[in-house]
Amino acid sequence: MQMEPPPEASRPLVALRDALRAEAGGNPSPLREWLGRELDPSGAPVGLPLAEWALALQALAESRRGRAGWPEDLDARVIGFVRALLRFSRPGGATATARDIPPAPRAFWGEIAKAFPAEDVGRVLSWWSPRRGDDPGHVPPPPGWSATDRTLGVLRADWTARGDLLAFDQREGSTTRFELFGSGVSWLGPRWWSASDGSEAPAEATARESGVNADVAEWSFRSGGREVTRLALMLHGRKLALLADLHDAGDATMGLEVPAGLTHEDGETPGSATLRPGKAGRSARAILMTPGRAEFDEGARRVWLSGASRWLPLLVSWDHARNRKRLAVVELTVAEGGKRCPSDVAWAARASWGLGETFVFYRSLGPTARRSFLGCSTTARLLVGRFTPEGDVEPIATLD
Repeated sequence: MQMEPPPEASRPLVALRDALRAEAGGNPSPLREWLGRELDPSGAPVGLPLAEWALALQALAESRRGRAGWPEDLDARVIGFVRALLRFSRPGGATATARDIPPAPRAFWGEIAKAFPAEDVGRVLSWWSPRRGDDPGHVPPPPGWSATDRTLGVLRADWTARGDLLAFDQREGSTTRFELFGSGVSWLGPRWWSASDGSEAPAEATARESGVNADVAEWSFRSGGREVTRLALMLHGRKLALLADLHDAGDATMGLEVPAGLTHEDGETPGSATLRPGKAGRSARAILMTPGRAEFDEGARRVWLSGASRWLPLLVSWDHARNRKRLAVVELTVAEGGKRCPSDVAWAARASWGLGETFVFYRSLGPTARRSFLGCSTTARLLVGRFTPEGDVEPIATLD
């Protein structure tokens, strides 16, 4: 299987091709240098665009199969790269945030697994594309991952064929490459914009927490003279995600791209919408949890969110049965020192879908302090929890 290179290949990809030519000529040093320079210790590329990861791995696999004298010490580094691409792939093998890459995922991964066999990778591929005789006994690699020195990561809980993921990449500029995927459908992506164009500095990863119940990542960057703090949160097994921007001043605005093939219906309340893929029994509902509005641009396939606050939290649910219920979002009172907090200091809200399914969301919009809402006391800057029928808040995810 061959994939066409992009019209303007990145410098890392061009350098890899040169290194592979040198290796084919008997000099593996440039390839060793490329792997040491372009891959971090986990195997994830440092600067290579996500859309080129599959192309780079295919080139490595072709070189590996075609050379009897391939240096085996390189295999461990490349297998780390294989695991990295696997984490950033939808169930089935296509690369998140990149359309139709690779063009034939099953054939592509078959080639990669043959060139660089790894038992944990093989187990994941057997789940996504089961074949007779597959061995299910190997432990798979951890599904979620994010870099500590750059804005690149994927939030996911498992490797199942219908698993959910939220991938993000903002290693350059003020636009985030991202994809929210769940129940076999790509719901949002691949671009997430801030209010202003132009980034004055690279995005900086500021927080990453992973647990049994949730994954959350946060990063910040400057855009149009403003400091923007961006948040991505995935609640495991609940088909819920939160996408949010916090601006240091002024009213926040953010744009999200909507994949082709989804229809858009305005919701009952301002700032809410329902997305449908044309498949029976599937839908996603998105609601802006602070007062504001959503404007859908049909031609550009994007939705612009704006509000009267510098905090814009968008809650997304892709549980079709839940989405047929009435959603009620109520802003909550946050208290500090026995007094009500101003709206620009802290925010909290409760989202309910009928009895027994209620979640609470809290965000400190400035310096943290001990505050309370619904009887829950916290010093965290972010808290997401379940509100039980007994009236208690059970934390699911926090950022301190």
